[in-house]
Amino acid sequence: PYHNSLHGASVARAVYSFCAGCGLAFTQEFMEFTIVLAGLVHDVHHPGLTPAFLSKASMSGRWKSKISPPLEEADMELAIKYNDNSPLEHMHCAITFSLLRKESSAFLRSEDVATMRKPLIRAILGTDMAKHAETMTRVAALIDNLRHPDESGVPWHWPAKPPANADEEGRKVWERLAQEEFVMELFLHAADIGNPTLPFDQWCRWNRLVQQEFHGQGDREVEEFGELISPPAGFDRAVGPEAEHSFTKGFMQYLALPLFEQLHELSQISCESSVCRGVNISGCVDNLRANIERWGSYRLEADPSPASTPTSGPSADTDAGEEGAAGEEAGAGEEGRGEGDGD
Repeated sequence: PYHNSLHGASVARAVYSFCAGCGLAFTQEFMEFTIVLAGLVHDVHHPGLTPAFLSKASMSGRWKSKISPPLEEADMELAIKYNDNSPLEHMHCAITFSLLRKESSAFLRSEDVATMRKPLIRAILGTDMAKHAETMTRVAALIDNLRHPDESGVPWHWPAKPPANADEEGRKVWERLAQEEFVMELFLHAADIGNPTLPFDQWCRWNRLVQQEFHGQGDREVEEFGELISPPAGFDRAVGPEAEHSFTKGFMQYLALPLFEQLHELSQISCESSVCRGVNISGCVDNLRANIERWGSYRLEADPSPASTPTSGPSADTDAGEEGAAGEEAGAGEEGRGEGDGD
């Protein structure tokens, strides 16, 4: 219900808005195209199941429950194939590059695909929620480095480092490109989990779709394993609206908001070496905070809106440079399993 092609399109539109409306820019022009492409494909062929589920299911070697699209028999092997290391994201990358070299879908030259391959892979792998805490730590380190450029300390990109034979100029170029790739990863991740920055009614409908997908996995967990292995508040359809409400608020307040606040803080640093200098996502942050406050008194059973798929962007009266990115990010949160969606 949630991870489908519209989710991919919504995320792509969100990152495009970051570039066109909020001022995100890169020294290499292909990077802007790459981040939009990453938004489209970051969840391609998503099975609507979490890595934790796939890892446990792989231990039995066979499905007990009925297999139906988007789930496939081969998905049983994803966790084993990628050694439980971002199995969905690695699969998304593999399918993307397979599609890009098929004659029927090869709309890019092979040399262009080769140029964008590394940053595209990094951006997609960065959408793995298992890496969220590590990402937040690295952002904090980048902010500290940019604010205190003359102080020695652990660089934000550690353990990666410039080539040993690079001169001062070469090191600056390396660090700039490394930062641009990381910033691309950050903004794709923000778009992917940015649904709470959307206008409230759109956010509620996206959230309904997430809940439907989680409840479907919870049902399958009981069928496959005899019990839930995921948090009941999010995956047990019988848990009740109060628990679901708290589960959703936790996502908004402790995952989405800190990321957007750190990105906003990063964009406020005037250091010339900052890739995010001048980027304006204040509208996203303001809308997210307002939605969190409103969610505090909101109850799912009181929501009269249908569970139809929401639009992928902000309402007509939303500012394109601020909430525009927010809306896109939010919609960008989920991609499908159709012929070109992702996790």
